[in-house]
Amino acid sequence: MKKVAILYSTYTPTVDALKSVFKNDYVDCLMTAPTKEDSVKYDLVIVTNYNEPVEFNALNIHHSLLPSFDGKEPEMEAILAGAKITGITIYYTRPQKIIAQYPLFIQNDTHYEELVEKLNRLEQLIYPIVAEKILNNEQFDIKTLIQGSSGGCCGNCNGCGGH
Repeated sequence: MKKVAILYSTYTPTVDALKSVFKNDYVDCLMTAPTKEDSVKYDLVIVTNYNEPVEFNALNIHHSLLPSFDGKEPEMEAILAGAKITGITIYYTRPQKIIAQYPLFIQNDTHYEELVEKLNRLEQLIYPIVAEKILNNEQFDIKTLIQGSSGGCCGNCNGCGGH
């Protein structure tokens, strides 16, 4: 049986979305990072909404298409820059290596709160799919992500009747 740790500072629905994917695996939900030595007890450490640096390799997510808007408030940076596209980036932390990116188009009348909400929803849909594929050493591509998110709205359309 594989072991997974979900590391977070503040609870978000993404934590539950991740937990639901790893039903058959042993999952620890942690609010404090394990030591580098203890992190090797896990097959995968997944970081979401964690505010401290992690001293070992973990899977993390950022609310922009890195390397753009790599600060602490990427949603605000995108709005202030007048960007028309942003998204999420899922990456390994040490060494930093991008694993997946998923775009989100920004309408001219999109407000900050609306953008944050859409990116959070996108995170809840896509992050668990990518994490599961990585844990199981399975390949995935954008088609996998789109098909996997068909149960909810990705934020790139008006209501997800189709992608």
